[in-house]
Amino acid sequence: MTDITLKMIVFQAAFSFVGSWGYSIICNAPRRELLYSGINGFLSWFVYMLVLSYTESATTATLIATMAITATARFLSYHRQEPSILYQIPGVLSLVPGAAVYNTMQAAIKGNILSTYSNALTGFKLSGAIAIGSLIILVLPYKAFEIFPRFGKKKQ
Repeated sequence: MTDITLKMIVFQAAFSFVGSWGYSIICNAPRRELLYSGINGFLSWFVYMLVLSYTESATTATLIATMAITATARFLSYHRQEPSILYQIPGVLSLVPGAAVYNTMQAAIKGNILSTYSNALTGFKLSGAIAIGSLIILVLPYKAFEIFPRFGKKKQ
């Protein structure tokens, strides 16, 4: 991988940070958790593009990126004492296969059956990778994310 490619990946991941951060604002996430939601969005796209540059498989890249952000969300959930979904949903937002669904509908409207099936299969594979990647990490016990001691108790 060249330095230019890494710069492009970081640049795109920065926009994923902004998108995840903005989504968290719209969904009324607590202000003190907005930065962490944005970091998880950055991490999702960074890992996705990094794996994609080596494997050329969007499904594998989506699976590994989903596992990374779910693990990060569980880690943050344990240490910040907030629900993990607060960090996971904004993180997975950039991995949702919206383009595949759009292309499926466009091909269906045009009557191109082969392209419709191909795009639908791509969308199902990417959605399945998100679901399986989340499940692999979510079945781990909560204590598995106690790598470091808690940062401090949350004020009531």
